[in-house]
Amino acid sequence: MRVNAAHVRIRHLVTGWLLSRLALVGFVALTGYLIGLEETQRRASPMGWLAGRFAWADSYHYVRIAEQGYLPTGLPCCDQAFFPGYPLLIRALSPLVGGNATWAGLLVSHLAAVLAVVLLWLLARRLTGDVRIAVMAVLLLAVAPYGIFLTAVFTESVFLALAIGAWLAGSDRRWWWAGALAAAASLVRVNGLFLAAGLAVMYLMQQRMDGAWSWRPLQTRLGWVRPGRETLALLLPVLAVGGYVVYLHALTGSWTEWNDAQVTGWDRRTAWPWQGLAGGWRAIVDAQGPDLLVAHVADLAFALAGMVLVAVLLWLRRWPEAVYLGASVAVLIFSTTVQSSPRYALTWFPAYLLVAEGLVALRDRRGWSWPAPVLLAACLPVLGAVSVALAAHLWVA
Repeated sequence: MRVNAAHVRIRHLVTGWLLSRLALVGFVALTGYLIGLEETQRRASPMGWLAGRFAWADSYHYVRIAEQGYLPTGLPCCDQAFFPGYPLLIRALSPLVGGNATWAGLLVSHLAAVLAVVLLWLLARRLTGDVRIAVMAVLLLAVAPYGIFLTAVFTESVFLALAIGAWLAGSDRRWWWAGALAAAASLVRVNGLFLAAGLAVMYLMQQRMDGAWSWRPLQTRLGWVRPGRETLALLLPVLAVGGYVVYLHALTGSWTEWNDAQVTGWDRRTAWPWQGLAGGWRAIVDAQGPDLLVAHVADLAFALAGMVLVAVLLWLRRWPEAVYLGASVAVLIFSTTVQSSPRYALTWFPAYLLVAEGLVALRDRRGWSWPAPVLLAACLPVLGAVSVALAAHLWVA
């Protein structure tokens, strides 16, 4: 029987990804054992100890929501800051792991990461037609310095899989699928609205390519698109976020409960970008402890790198990607706290594609084959250090 070559490649990708995650988990477990992390707990409950290496900070909110719902007795804040998509998946898969929400969260994250790898491969091939770029994009994801969060009880892998899936569907003009997946992403993180904005720009560009523009004088200076019924699909993410806002209002009586929880729990308020960046610098100067110092340096560095990435996408006239990334970076810097940007950057899938294209272009045009292995090798020790820091429950999130 003849085997489809594309399926074989995907199978190899999945196998390679799973082996890389197994190696990462083994490295974290072995290092944690050697340095004596929470030794008493390890002896009492080895499996609970292992799961605890990949659950920290925000993980506790997701687990608690999955187990108790929002606003359990005695806890008025601040689980409302976290969207319900990921906790719902945890609750759905909990029976498969004996009802343990932490293990269910790990299962959800691992399954979503595998799906994200496959979809990233398909998207790269769809957009570039070059298998080498697709492979390089997956390799970059595998060695991402903060890639441990794709394996931990966090939302990054779920959001990434849904975002890439929506983008792939939009690229193939399957707009109801794109809207539905973007809506699902919006139930995981509010960044799904940024994804929807990028998809809307993609739709407009497709319409313009098809000649579906009308330049009537009474309409806008830029013209108007004759929308089809599929444009309604792009409203699904707005409805998803709106549904969560309505749900919180029903619980609390406040229409601003989500934002209020952000302010109460993390003092996160809207600010001008120069104020946000200045706040990021002050966090570095005032850091208490080496882990916080490194975390705040990484926060500011990734935020600045995101700004550069957006500028490159604009220069290349990749408008949909620039809108998605621009909004994602803006929410970091238009804030009093520049926080968790390295973790959020895991969901910036256009970055993997852009860097992969650049590395392949250097090889083809200049004959430089060394940048790719050097970059991949340089990421590995950072990935290891961040992974061990998370396992030790230091502040890296």
